[in-house]
Amino acid sequence: MWRHAALSSRHATERGTMRHLIAICAIPLLVAACTAPKVNTGAVSDASSGAQAPVAEQKPTPTWGQRHTWPNGLAVEIAKPTDCKPGKYAQPEGAKRGIKVKVTVTNGTDAPFETSVLTGMDEVQFAGANAELLFDSSGPCKAGIGLETATVLPGKTYSYEVAYAVGAEPGELQITLQPAFGQDKAVFVGQA
Repeated sequence: MWRHAALSSRHATERGTMRHLIAICAIPLLVAACTAPKVNTGAVSDASSGAQAPVAEQKPTPTWGQRHTWPNGLAVEIAKPTDCKPGKYAQPEGAKRGIKVKVTVTNGTDAPFETSVLTGMDEVQFAGANAELLFDSSGPCKAGIGLETATVLPGKTYSYEVAYAVGAEPGELQITLQPAFGQDKAVFVGQA
């Protein structure tokens, strides 16, 4: 009987310790989640150019054919979107028009970069509304599905294409990329 009481007491103490440990570990995650990342804090330059002006001289929002470089050296470029007509089996069904963009990632950091992190955190808007990924594997909009997975080694470059369903008429396209949760975002804006 004493042994059972001692075990129950020990289990209660272990459960209490575990709850405290979980609470202590959760605090930094909550703080990180509540801190909104900044937007366009890196340098903006013409795509693939070596020279960069100081951040203070940059226009605040990059557009097609320009490069956004985060302070750690990771850079991303988005080429001018091209129109494509969604195929018969494209998803979402009934897409009025498709646009395809080429994204180029240049790793100027000293560590490998996983593109799945960047593509998994993108936000895309067209004419003020959400733009859906366009899945058209056998049609003219053939592009990656927006979940590119590649390891880009330091000093290397990797490009991929992704397509979005947009309205029939040209409008403003906004693509937001974030290299990791909680890091600053790059927001590209232009006509498509």
